[in-house]
Amino acid sequence: MLKILLIDDEKGTRKLLSISLRNEGYDVITADNGKSGLELFRQESPSIVLTDIKMPGMDGTDVLKKIKQIDPDTEVIILTGYGDMEKAVKSIQLDASDFISKPVNRNVLSGALRRAEAKLKVKQTLKHYTLNLEKAVKEKTTALEKSHEEMKAICDITYSLDGKKYLAEAFDLIIERIKDIFLFEEAVPLIFNKAKDEFIKINGYRCPQAENKKELISSINSIDYPIDIAELSAMGYDWLKRFENYKSLSVVPISRNNDIAGGVILLASDANVFSKDDLGFFYLMLSQVACDIRRIALNEERLKGLDDKVKMFSGFGGIIGKDYKMRQIYNLILDIAPTGATVLIQGESGSGKELVARAVHLHSHRKDNCFVVVNCSAYPHTLIESELFGHEKGAFTGAAHKRIGRFELADEGTLFLDEIGEIPLMSQVKLLRFLQFQKLERLGGTETIGVNVRIIAATNKDLQKEVEKGNFREDLYYRLNVIPINIPPLRVRRNDISLLVEYFIEKLNAQGNKKVKGISSEAMKLLVDYRWPGNVRELENIIEHSFILAKDEYITKQNFPHNILFNVDNIDKEKKISSFQENEKRFLTKVLEEYQWNKSQAAKKLNISRGTLYAKLRKYNLNYVDKERLL
Repeated sequence: MLKILLIDDEKGTRKLLSISLRNEGYDVITADNGKSGLELFRQESPSIVLTDIKMPGMDGTDVLKKIKQIDPDTEVIILTGYGDMEKAVKSIQLDASDFISKPVNRNVLSGALRRAEAKLKVKQTLKHYTLNLEKAVKEKTTALEKSHEEMKAICDITYSLDGKKYLAEAFDLIIERIKDIFLFEEAVPLIFNKAKDEFIKINGYRCPQAENKKELISSINSIDYPIDIAELSAMGYDWLKRFENYKSLSVVPISRNNDIAGGVILLASDANVFSKDDLGFFYLMLSQVACDIRRIALNEERLKGLDDKVKMFSGFGGIIGKDYKMRQIYNLILDIAPTGATVLIQGESGSGKELVARAVHLHSHRKDNCFVVVNCSAYPHTLIESELFGHEKGAFTGAAHKRIGRFELADEGTLFLDEIGEIPLMSQVKLLRFLQFQKLERLGGTETIGVNVRIIAATNKDLQKEVEKGNFREDLYYRLNVIPINIPPLRVRRNDISLLVEYFIEKLNAQGNKKVKGISSEAMKLLVDYRWPGNVRELENIIEHSFILAKDEYITKQNFPHNILFNVDNIDKEKKISSFQENEKRFLTKVLEEYQWNKSQAAKKLNISRGTLYAKLRKYNLNYVDKERLL
């Protein structure tokens, strides 16, 4: 039933027209002047307005203008008396639907109303069509933009993966690139080894539990298209219990030409988060890079085999070295690994602190679970807490979805906090509380979450001095320093340099680009004499540099960076200076002994003044009581 607003200052006209319109089946409301008519129009929103053109105060033309400003789609019929034809024509120019002369003929009114209704239907149809068209264009535009982003992501990842050597690097890149295309809270990459009977551990990602691993391996091997939690649950897999806190779970296989390299489990707390289109895109992306992922996985497995081989003849837990100082560390690792004690590793940059932390983990009862690394210096102070503790959706600007923190990822395993001295004081308070209770709350959340994590921290700073300066909390220092391990720099264990060089060359040979048999004796001597401010990491970089530039079967000193040769030349000069000074000291001592430490006779013998002799005695700190020791 259409609603009609009738505005007329004549009571009789309003009454007669109201009765007639109601008999026609319309819902009629009336007003006796233009002002009250506009108020009713705003309140009731009628589809058609009948208004007299000549009224006291606001006339019909003004009413027409106001109504068209409020709702241009409303149909307005003008009622006009004799002599008002000029105004009636003007109202048509102002978009009135029609005009009717008074006294109103019922048939004429019915015709005008039918024409008004027809115009309303046309407008509604056009409006509906326009809205649908706009919606369709918007949807298509959004879909095209998303498709463009997806294709760009696939191209970027395909290009960027070519230079990656480790699975952690590869999946960090993939997840960073797709997280803005569709939402998920956690991704668990599961990549097969060469035999496809085990998953390769990927640093920074959740590890499968040992009790369900065989079933999980079998299920990933059998999936050839993206599959969601409903289908998986129907298959009765026990490994799903590990993810029971998530309502959305999908497994996307990584395969190319029926050769499956593994799969990725996508997780989210809300139900029905992953659309078929999103999963289809991710499946396409992974299929495009499946060969690269398989290559990286096999290469990582080969390197691990090389590491295992090296461990047997020259090191411990991946650490290369037979020096006595290193053997002391090996023994300490064996003593502390079975415990759950917190460990603080201190040493210069590049000395192998992470390798020691891994060795502790590998010799502990947690070895089958995750070893998660956090470089505390790599994150801005504003993001380090989110990285460690995680955050809930909306916890801060940019937190578009829930994020699982590193403490939760390392549950039942080991968390290695590298560069612990870089954590800001405000975050140190939360870290201390976690160490005390092994409980945390995600940023923006209220739920207290208990985890079982062993903490190993490392730093190249003197934390005691940092405590004295007020840069590090004293209570946190003592919490971390339960078991201290101090890594010796490479310059004090030079006997291990040859073992390390052999290992790095074999590691580079395993990558398959070229083969180098070894290093010349002259080049090795230069390496042994070098001071190694960058320790083992600097040695590895120099060997890789020399390996690339080597033209023959052996690395020579000509392949070294210039700074090595320059520094060794300086060391030789220092040795010569030191040798001259030592010889002069011994010669002075011998002459003084010859003359029973009579300085006047010794000066005469040396053909120098007594003042010069005293200056040299002070320089070398020589006096009579030192003679036995010096000779």
